[in-house]
Amino acid sequence: MTGRTEQDGQVHVPEQDGRPGGTAGPERQRRPGGTAGAEQDGWPEAAATAERGVVVDVGGTWTRLALAEAGRLVGEVLRFATPNRRGRPGVPLAAVRDELLDRIAEEADRLHRTAEPAGRREVGVAFGAVVTAEGVVRDASVLWQAQSAGYDVRAALRARLPWARVTVLNDVAAAAWHYRRLGRFALLTVSTGVAVKVFDDRLPGTAKVLADPAGLGGEIGHVPVEPSRLDAVPGGPAGAARLGRAAAAGDRAAREQLAGLDLPWCDCGAVADLCAYSSGPAVVRAAVRRARRDPADFAGSVLHRMVGGDPDRIDGRALADAARAGDAFVTDLLHAATRHLAVALLQVCAQLGLRSVVVVGGFAHGVGAPWFAALREWLARLWVDAGWFSGWTAAERAGLLHVPGDAEHATLAGMAGYLAARQAETREVVKPVGEARLVLTTGTRPRCGREQLLLKPRYAGLCGTDLEILRGERGVEPGVLGHECVAEVVEVGASVSGLRPGDLVTLNPNHPTDDYLKLGHNLPGVFRDLLVSDLGALAQGQLVGVPPGCGPEWVLLEPLAAVLRAHRTLAGDWAGRDVLVVGAGVLGLLHVAVARARGARTVTVAARTDRRLRAAVQRGLPAPDAVLPLAPGLAAGVRSATCGRGAELAVLAVAGDGGPAAAELSWPALADGAGLHLFGGFRPGRLLQVGGGTMLDPGPVRAGGGRRVVRNPAGGRCTVVGSRGGRPGDFTAARELLTGGTSPATPALDLAPLVSHLVSLPALPGVATELLDHGTVAGGSALRVVVDFRLDGTVVAPAPPVPARRRGTP
Repeated sequence: MTGRTEQDGQVHVPEQDGRPGGTAGPERQRRPGGTAGAEQDGWPEAAATAERGVVVDVGGTWTRLALAEAGRLVGEVLRFATPNRRGRPGVPLAAVRDELLDRIAEEADRLHRTAEPAGRREVGVAFGAVVTAEGVVRDASVLWQAQSAGYDVRAALRARLPWARVTVLNDVAAAAWHYRRLGRFALLTVSTGVAVKVFDDRLPGTAKVLADPAGLGGEIGHVPVEPSRLDAVPGGPAGAARLGRAAAAGDRAAREQLAGLDLPWCDCGAVADLCAYSSGPAVVRAAVRRARRDPADFAGSVLHRMVGGDPDRIDGRALADAARAGDAFVTDLLHAATRHLAVALLQVCAQLGLRSVVVVGGFAHGVGAPWFAALREWLARLWVDAGWFSGWTAAERAGLLHVPGDAEHATLAGMAGYLAARQAETREVVKPVGEARLVLTTGTRPRCGREQLLLKPRYAGLCGTDLEILRGERGVEPGVLGHECVAEVVEVGASVSGLRPGDLVTLNPNHPTDDYLKLGHNLPGVFRDLLVSDLGALAQGQLVGVPPGCGPEWVLLEPLAAVLRAHRTLAGDWAGRDVLVVGAGVLGLLHVAVARARGARTVTVAARTDRRLRAAVQRGLPAPDAVLPLAPGLAAGVRSATCGRGAELAVLAVAGDGGPAAAELSWPALADGAGLHLFGGFRPGRLLQVGGGTMLDPGPVRAGGGRRVVRNPAGGRCTVVGSRGGRPGDFTAARELLTGGTSPATPALDLAPLVSHLVSLPALPGVATELLDHGTVAGGSALRVVVDFRLDGTVVAPAPPVPARRRGTP
């Protein structure tokens, strides 16, 4: 933890006004001058056109905030005293947490309002606790004097800052980003706690700090360094653990018992761990214990004079002042405090092959030269010219410790650098070849060529075809799945006209002349942060403009266009016709919605599973009396609903390979001369049995928009048609249907009820797995699942409630 303080062992080196503590309002600190990459770094002015974010450093005593732009801090640094429970154990933990986060939100909101342009803005929080990459606390004992495990810092800040994209990073990991230019190194912080992070600039993207998948690692402060001494405690290590937890909770008797055994304790509740010896608060406690145990030595010290002979007045500033005055009493304390730390550093360097350790932290830098001298002395005494350290020159030994002159704001500046690095990378969800799973990966941002466009998806739909590809049922390997999306144009090549940055588009995934070139099938799809398109796609009508402000249901424009083409192929006039739709998935329900909007007399929907039918009815789609099970009694139900006429128009829109079985149950429900569209459920090579024992191959019918007049096995004749995807004119018609067309009197088709869940991109692999395994999302029924690229973290949420239906909607 890199928080800088002067209390409980933390030392604040006075800056502009020399005031030691926080004030009612935020203090403002000048940012130091300097050039990019300089040791005393500062933050050069960034381009005025770059988006500015807010960065926050939550340390043990000080919390700091600043604006960041292009990886650098901009303007003044604000700071306020971090609320904690030291000295006020009766204050509820929740009250301290709320006080901190309310204050962060207040100051961040003020900075947000001063920066241009407005809109959503990055907020990066470097948090002084053990915290996951999702922003969930594992251990905040040093910060809040309570573990606080499970507390979601990011969610709490997102609730307070609705305009923000919140990122939470451990503060030591954030500080390491500030020294990226050093390549590969360990960053050690000695402050309210002790921790190490290893940074390797050779690693890809933002994965340059060694950590586990949850973003954890490097918490060496809470590992016992003298376990044999725990045997002196009644009950051994278990008894020591009980005493340590009690001491951390403020139990005076436990503290006195440990002091009598000369055993240090840590705010986390551990006894004789590294933090208990080497952190700032630990050295203060050691000074108090020694002052009481050896009053004669204390009486002759500079420290005694500085605190008026009262051990209870010893704090970090007094220790720092006495050390810089050459006080032997404090020098001995620093010597004892750095011994175990030197061992830990040498072990980390030898184990991981490191040649540089950057040291930051308020206590180390607050005490300054005397503390570093003590650490260097131990490193020299413990150095063994063997193994990893064999053959090191004197210069290499001297260069092991890197003592930066800009440690005060390293965490803030490092958080700015991390945000910039993250903005420079893109995420994509990849299907490994031959595997039924998705993996979230990151890569470099693509560049835009002269005849290209860069598109940033806002929404992307996960459909049944994606799941079939994921299972391996279709045989294609797109790498990146997904073909339904709404995307924003973010960059346009010099030779491209007709679209400009800020325009919204959807994509027609089907190539107009080559059925084997299909986005998300055998070409990479849309489940990624940036898409590259080109003049060819624009010229062929595969980029279709959509209105500003359109919602997640607009991902359904592409399947809606396919539905409109199917309806156009099946019949020119649907008004007054009796319609049967087989399949209650999203595509089947789109057919229901369009048939109703076009004036069909009756629209009946059939499906095999009650769960699908219930989900459709619950979201206000088909009427409860218009749904039937796809079972042998289907024909009787359809003829009852149509007063004995039977269905004049029917669509088979089932999943997988269910088309032939669905057709067998549907034939008796059709009127003589009916039209039947083979929309979905037909795998290549599977034949459809029609009347007279004839077998029909659905493939050519569906691929070419063909038409076959066949005998209905149940009697009479039937015209069988098919089509795949939508043509440019169908996309135009779909857009007009969703917007209400050119006439204000024409009601718009509302597809929002078809969207059941909104998920973030990182949540997509888990959601897809659940759909494959159980057919559910978060344990419940699902219709269309839409990836909302604006969502932070791993989010799976029900779509907002559907407003009251309008005429012409599903």
